[in-house]
Amino acid sequence: MFVGKLNLLDNRLEAFVLMQLVDLARTFTRNGDLELQLAFHSHYEESKALLTVSQFWRDWKPAQREAGMKSDVYLRALGSAWYSGRRETEAFLESVTESPLSRLGNELFALCEDLRLEQICRRIRPGTSAVFEDRADVYKGYFTHKFKTHLARHEFADALFVSVYLWFKGADVHALYSETGSRIGETFAESAAPTKHVEELLRLVQPLLEEAETAETTAENARLCLQMLELLEYRLERDAAVAYFSAQPGSGTDAPLRRGERPAGKKAKRLANDDAERLSPRQDKDRRSERQSMWHRETRSTAGEALRQSVERGTRTARFSGAAARPGDDTAEEATAAARGRSAASERKSEPPPDSSAPFIPSGASAGSGEGSSGLRAVAEFQAPRRPTPAEEDAYREAIRAVEPLTRQLTRTVRLTLERKRVAPRSDLLYGRLGRRQLLRYVTDEAPRLFTKKQNPAPKLDAAFSLLVDCSASMYDKMEETKLGISLVHETLRTLRIPHEVTGFWEDADRVTAEEAPNVFHTVIDFGSSSAPRSGAALLQLEPQQDNRDGFAIRHAARRLLRRPEKQRVLLVFSDGEPSAAEYQEDGILDTYEAVLECRRLGIDVISVFLASGEVHETQRTTMRNIYGRHGIVVPHAAELPEHLAPLLRKLLLHSGG
Repeated sequence: MFVGKLNLLDNRLEAFVLMQLVDLARTFTRNGDLELQLAFHSHYEESKALLTVSQFWRDWKPAQREAGMKSDVYLRALGSAWYSGRRETEAFLESVTESPLSRLGNELFALCEDLRLEQICRRIRPGTSAVFEDRADVYKGYFTHKFKTHLARHEFADALFVSVYLWFKGADVHALYSETGSRIGETFAESAAPTKHVEELLRLVQPLLEEAETAETTAENARLCLQMLELLEYRLERDAAVAYFSAQPGSGTDAPLRRGERPAGKKAKRLANDDAERLSPRQDKDRRSERQSMWHRETRSTAGEALRQSVERGTRTARFSGAAARPGDDTAEEATAAARGRSAASERKSEPPPDSSAPFIPSGASAGSGEGSSGLRAVAEFQAPRRPTPAEEDAYREAIRAVEPLTRQLTRTVRLTLERKRVAPRSDLLYGRLGRRQLLRYVTDEAPRLFTKKQNPAPKLDAAFSLLVDCSASMYDKMEETKLGISLVHETLRTLRIPHEVTGFWEDADRVTAEEAPNVFHTVIDFGSSSAPRSGAALLQLEPQQDNRDGFAIRHAARRLLRRPEKQRVLLVFSDGEPSAAEYQEDGILDTYEAVLECRRLGIDVISVFLASGEVHETQRTTMRNIYGRHGIVVPHAAELPEHLAPLLRKLLLHSGG
């Protein structure tokens, strides 16, 4: 089967919809490594951690397309992943191979199984009912049209399958037969015998269809579909011509649940070495004699197990069976080491060791970002800046003169914001100066707080900025405008004496191998030299290069920011929002979105800046909004940057703790 991966830059599927689908699929299957793809038919394969969504939905209106794709995810992630038997499915597909109606049998089995899974999804997740109703409306309209087409072509097997779906969904099939039969007679000057033939076939298998509506397991559906084929083999001359639904080998799970059962708690991972700690008789006696209990003020019972922490690798020990911790144990240290182990290999040894006190940022789990499912590992390499040439210094002076009015405007905005923060009063305090118009609250409130106090003066902004610049080939027509924007921000931060760095990033496509992808980071201005008067000329060294792996670059910049002592950290990403690298095209937008989300969870404010150097297309705005949310600036020229950047900076500075 051909499986076409989702290319978010070329097709009509929005990145935000994909993010929703991936989150739903991974949540319901409880598999954080699950991969989502677009294919001819919806399918779930547990062994490959793969879920496919049918491309049938791509050509419908946005609301119908989203509902249809979500319904596919529900059927596979809530249904097939837990309730479809893989062995039973493969046994049915093998037995139906020799049948002259093998395609029709496959379709009937897939349909019966989907309807069984739909009922299960509606029961355990009632909120999915609206999506399944939209799915049924689309298919009923579509199959009504297809029924007439198949009858006109005397494709009776396809017409029967369409009739089965409409019958399952409560459509008036007999009225459809009457209407279609009369039209065929009028158009082709023949009787309605084809319609009557299909109607007779439907009545023949109807008792088995009624049993399929209440089937408990995949095996029951397989048995009923084989019986249907036995009834139809001598009454249909040709197999179905079109495969509307299809069951695939490997679909389902090895331990399926029955209809009335619910998925249990999260499955525990098996240890890689699967060994156990051996205790001496004395240790075993001590372990049994001690008991570690857990108390909570809401319950009288103090019995219970201690909190546990699971790791993927290790030895089964007695420490979680109620024994007291042994001398020398450092559980937190071991857990941190286990968490950092997989991401450590994604960086070169030339990268400075991270600060042990800084929070941990993973290198990314999506394919191509770090150690993902593709097997391609991104590695960081560093390029030192060179001394600016006299021509570059002259060119930078010209650029400064061009953006000087904008720099003054942005600098003034930041200074006014800081001044406002210094004098802004804090109200609702227990002591301080009595606030104006507060006496009424003394009468109306049970515990009034009537006092106000001015903020303590802040000598300077306690913040650090990192300017991350996309130097991919797609920036070739935007780089000059981007340099003006970077110069504007650099001069503003330099005037305010705010430490910052400017780093260009790209992936060296010429040196990408099957094992690793070198990503170059060119820091032209570092934190130490950012306040120097003539440091900005180094910005002109940034030029378009090759590919860009945005998620990996954002995580790298975030790790550097987390080592800074400042309380507030801001990451400005100058990019066109088109991540593209080896084995990264399909997952680039999603991986970048996840990297931005990780940074914000750790307290790093991420802002994107897209200087289009001309007209801005709506698709570009949508892509940037899907990745960066509301903290995204998309403008055609650098001259418009201050009026969009200033409100964001004002909001961040006023809400910071500095």
